[in-house]
Amino acid sequence: MEISVSAAGKLWIGIPQQRWTDGNGGDASLMQISRFAGQEMMAITDDQGGFELLYLGFKGTGFATMDAAKKAAPEFARSVLGRMTLLIAD
Repeated sequence: MEISVSAAGKLWIGIPQQRWTDGNGGDASLMQISRFAGQEMMAITDDQGGFELLYLGFKGTGFATMDAAKKAAPEFARSVLGRMTLLIAD
C-alpha cells in the first residue's frame, strides 16, 4: 500500500501546526485554537474556573490555567490518536 497526502490533506497539513491563536479576534483568555496532525484542537474555559482541551471528539479536562492546557496539548493529541487506533477492527 502506498500512502501519500491528498490535495485536501496538503491544505490541512500546510496550516502552521501547534501555533495557538485566539480564533480570529476572540478572547484568548477564554479560548484558543491550534492544529495538531492537521486537525483543530481547542483549549477553552470549562466555565468552572478551569480549562479543557477538545480534539477529534475527545475532551481532556482538569487544567487549572490556559497555559497548563496548552502545555498538555501534544500529549493529549498523541493519546487521542492512539485511542482512535484501538477503534479500528481487523
